[in-house]
Amino acid sequence: MSEETMVISEVARKFNIENHQLRDWCEVGLVRHKRIGRIRYIFTDEDKKIEKIIELKEKFGKHAPNEMIREELIKANLMSDEQTKVLDNDVDEEDVKVNSFKEAILLLAQKIEEMDKKIEKKEQLMLPSENSAKKKDVVEIKEQINKLEKDNQRLKEVNDQLLKRLDSIHSAMTEIQKEQGKSIWKRMFTK
Repeated sequence: MSEETMVISEVARKFNIENHQLRDWCEVGLVRHKRIGRIRYIFTDEDKKIEKIIELKEKFGKHAPNEMIREELIKANLMSDEQTKVLDNDVDEEDVKVNSFKEAILLLAQKIEEMDKKIEKKEQLMLPSENSAKKKDVVEIKEQINKLEKDNQRLKEVNDQLLKRLDSIHSAMTEIQKEQGKSIWKRMFTK
């Protein structure tokens, strides 16, 4: 299975369907996805399955039972019984939310690291030149690098702040959960 993903809105646009339709198919376990924070990502190897779901919804009607769609996907070898069982298992929602926060922070850290590498490459490419046009370009590139370094520093500060907030939110949620005996996460993030 591929681990490459696309944002749900891009996938919906690609198949000319509404975001909420695709989101519903994810929620009922028809489409494999992952969430990072509040953003849902669809695995790219789900394209054939999404095409088949669209075809089945057109054939049986948009309100066709999900179990019927699931059975048709299994028959078409686009979904296995094992995937169905995994999707049916309950997951502790608090663990999912904490992991989503951590994934978002890791994604942000990865983006900062990528920016650092780009800056290093640009610095290595910059060589002094003899003519004034090239010198002007070098000055502009240095200004861009300085701006990128400032932006990078701000992103690092935001990342540090997010990590601190994540720790404080997690601590606060844990305290609230202990006091109330009921998961605040379930009340906040379930419909």
